[in-house]
Amino acid sequence: MERPNEGLGGADHSGSHAPVELLVRYPRAMQGQADPLDEILHAAEPPLVLCPLGFERRAFLRFGKLPVVTTGPGADAITRAFAERDRWPVRQPRLIILLGLAGALNEKYAAGTAHAVEVVRSRFGDAPMLAPMLDQRTAPMRDPECSIVESAQIVVDAHEKSQLRARTGADLVDTESRTFARCADAAGIPWAIVRGVSDDAFCALPAEFATFVDAAGETRATKVIAALLRRPTLIRTLMRIGRDSRTAMRDASFTADALGCLEPIDLCSARHPLVLFGGSFDPPHARHATMLADAMRVVQSPCAIAMPAALNPLKCATPPAPPDARLALCRANFNASVADFPAELRLSSLELARPGPSYTIDTLESLVARQPKLRGAIRLLVGSDAIRGIEHWHRWREVLALARPAVVVRPPDTVGQTVDFLADFAARHGFADADSWLLPIAPLDLSSTSVRAAILLGERPTGLADGVWSEITKRGLYGFSGVR
Repeated sequence: MERPNEGLGGADHSGSHAPVELLVRYPRAMQGQADPLDEILHAAEPPLVLCPLGFERRAFLRFGKLPVVTTGPGADAITRAFAERDRWPVRQPRLIILLGLAGALNEKYAAGTAHAVEVVRSRFGDAPMLAPMLDQRTAPMRDPECSIVESAQIVVDAHEKSQLRARTGADLVDTESRTFARCADAAGIPWAIVRGVSDDAFCALPAEFATFVDAAGETRATKVIAALLRRPTLIRTLMRIGRDSRTAMRDASFTADALGCLEPIDLCSARHPLVLFGGSFDPPHARHATMLADAMRVVQSPCAIAMPAALNPLKCATPPAPPDARLALCRANFNASVADFPAELRLSSLELARPGPSYTIDTLESLVARQPKLRGAIRLLVGSDAIRGIEHWHRWREVLALARPAVVVRPPDTVGQTVDFLADFAARHGFADADSWLLPIAPLDLSSTSVRAAILLGERPTGLADGVWSEITKRGLYGFSGVR
């Protein structure tokens, strides 16, 4: 990808409550196949299912293959579950799914059916709606009209359901959805909500229903028995709800499992973008890797791609190391021993396989052609030196239409100078969001140019991973002839 200077983004890229219950069931095969030009260097962790109730967890385990955590019912239980993430069976799930039962507010939603929620509404209608923003491929799994609202208590009365429907416009009601969505957003994890309908809009639940489950989400058998002894006619209502709940959870479990099979790149969106990190990487160094990991965390990316360029069109000289060597160096540099990547990382040879100069617009168009939903869901990781020359890039306006820059300061630039440039660029060209392009991460303090100079002097430079140094010495790159 073309850049005006060596450095980041350039031709050289320098510079007292119920405990959270853990019950795990791992998938047989979760990782999808990458593009033929991609290698997966760091695989994303599996999706995770949160079930408020033990009944819901057991139902899912009959049909699903994902790790699952029982949280207990209600918003407070969900908040505690996220606060105790260190006890989850996966540290950074690529997708988190709230799975369980809900009541219907809309008469169109029958008991025993299951729905992947499209929108989470506010209980009082005075807050923005929240949406999972999943990939378009999930459309067959989702009800495009289904919305849900969180209630502080279980809604047992049909008239109360009708009032809640009129006030919020929601189709379903539960006691966890909005808290779950906000916690997942705060944690930077893509999310989905799948609910089975246990009771329709006209069904009045027993007044004792809320007491039938304890804080851990397990059924209180003594409470159920006591209620039946007081009112034996309840058995018909409870049997009907139980039958509908089992049917709904079966279908909901299948839907959640299907959503869990999505690859990380399918989860990329404007809110959780793909990070594209391109340049000569001649050679790549440890700060390239740690900076990419930092950027992924800041923008909450489910997937990143490191992509060595074949030839920078803004430079006359070809990179000192041949393409196959630079690909091997990147493979050695972008791995877990060098940086703690929070999500999936791929190494792409797309630009190396394409003849001629490596134009950023060609790369972006290729990515969007093979993954149409990536349009508007890509962040282009570049240095402050590179972004200053963006008006010299080939078809630069089209580049910015497909991907927003993610800028890191590279000395001698300062944060203040970079902010001033972006403000001026926004004023001159009408990019109102340019002030959000700068990432709040440490400046790039190492350059590939200085690394090459040190190698030529017979020194092993600081900031090179062992695997990268091994490849350099083995291949005799950058004038290496033995360390003094």
